[in-house]
Amino acid sequence: MNGSLVARVTSVEHSKTLSAVANASFMDISERIETLFLAALSRKPRPEEMKRLTGYVAGSGTTGDAKEALADVFWALLNSAEFLYNH
Repeated sequence: MNGSLVARVTSVEHSKTLSAVANASFMDISERIETLFLAALSRKPRPEEMKRLTGYVAGSGTTGDAKEALADVFWALLNSAEFLYNH
């Protein structure tokens, strides 16, 4: 969960996927979250997931940086039981 592979994959500076999503000026927050769900879980977020995560990213997470908040979301998805058991 906290190894170097996951750290690279969930780093805006090192992950091509996360960087592309975080820097896509044509996407709004919900589209970015949906893209991360599709990349990690191959499904769209449920309405309650979208509502909670949109609020988290819009509020810039715990660091005050929306891109880092997206990295937190991606980290959570990659460390979820759904990802671990299905992939």
